[in-house]
Amino acid sequence: MAAPPSLSPRVASPPVSRGGIGLAQGRYGVRGNLELVLCDEDDGLWVLWFNSDPQDTAPAPGGPPPGEWSGALRFATGRRYDDVGVLQSRHGPHHLELTARCGDSSHRLRWSPEAAFTTEPPPPGGPARAVTATETANGTLWTGFLGTDGEPRLLRADTSAYPHLTWSDATPAHHLLTDSRWTAMALVALRDGAGARPGVVLTGDREGRYLSPTGDTHPVPAGTVTTAVAQDDGDGDGDGARIYVWSEGPWLDVLTPGHPGPTRRLALPGSGDVTALAATPISYEPGRTDLVVRRGGQLWHLRDTGPDGATPAATALMSRLTPAPDDEPRPVHRG
Repeated sequence: MAAPPSLSPRVASPPVSRGGIGLAQGRYGVRGNLELVLCDEDDGLWVLWFNSDPQDTAPAPGGPPPGEWSGALRFATGRRYDDVGVLQSRHGPHHLELTARCGDSSHRLRWSPEAAFTTEPPPPGGPARAVTATETANGTLWTGFLGTDGEPRLLRADTSAYPHLTWSDATPAHHLLTDSRWTAMALVALRDGAGARPGVVLTGDREGRYLSPTGDTHPVPAGTVTTAVAQDDGDGDGDGARIYVWSEGPWLDVLTPGHPGPTRRLALPGSGDVTALAATPISYEPGRTDLVVRRGGQLWHLRDTGPDGATPAATALMSRLTPAPDDEPRPVHRG
C-alpha cells in the first residue's frame, strides 16, 4: 500500500498591522512559547504564538512545528487600536494581561483558558499617548501612562481580588516624572525584585533617561521607539535592565544601565523606519532576548544573546500551520 502523501505546511505573511506590538514568553509548551499581539489595520487585535519546543518535539495537530510561528487569531473587534502590550501573569494562574490604546483611551484585556479573551475595566490613567504594563517578582501589576501632556504616571494594582484590580497612583516624586518632553515610555520589572517598583525608561527626540527602582538615573539614547527587558549582561554592576532604543539608523541602541562600556548597536534587517518594537527575555537560554521589530512594513524576529554573543539571528516573520492528516483545510488567519 502506498504511503499517504505528506502535507506541507501552509505559509503566509502575518496580517497587515499598525501601531505598537506586544511580545511575551508564555507558560505553554515544553519551554514556554512566545505570544505576539498585533493591532489590525482596521479593526481589533491579532494574536500569534511561536513554538519554542525542542526541534524533535511533535507539533500539536494544526499548530506550527518547533521554531515556527502560528497563524493569527483575531479578537477584540469593534475598535481600531493604536498600541498593545502583553505580559504573562502569575495570576489566574497563568493568564495573559493585555494593555491596549485606542486614540488617547486605554483598555485592559485578559486571556484565560476558561473564557479566552475578555474585556476588563481599564486602569484609571486618563488620556494617554502611550500605555505600558509589567508585573514585578512579587506579583504586583503595574501600568505606566505617558499622558497627552507628555508627563508620565505610574499606577500599582492591588491583585488580592484578581482578576478585579484596584489601582493606586505610585508615581515617584522625581523630576523626570514631572517633565513633558518625553514621547515614549517602557517599564522593566527586575528579576530579583529589587526596589518597590519597576524601572522606568523615558525617551524623546533629543535624549532619554532610565529611572531605576532605587531612584538612580542613567542616560539613554534619544529615540522614538523603545522597549526594555530584565536581563543580566555580565559582571553584576548593572541592575539587570536591558534597554533597546531606535532613533534613525539601521540599528537598535542597546544598553544596560550601570554596565561599563559603550552603548551597543544591534543591526536591523530590512529597510525603512522602525514603527514598532517589542522584546522578551527567554527563560531557557540565560542572556537571550527575543525581539519582534516592524521595519518598513515587514515584521522581523530577532534573537540577541548579549554583548559577548554571536551575531544576532534575524528572520522575516511568517506564519505556518502543519495540518493533521484527518483535518479539514483551515485558513491560516482566523477573523
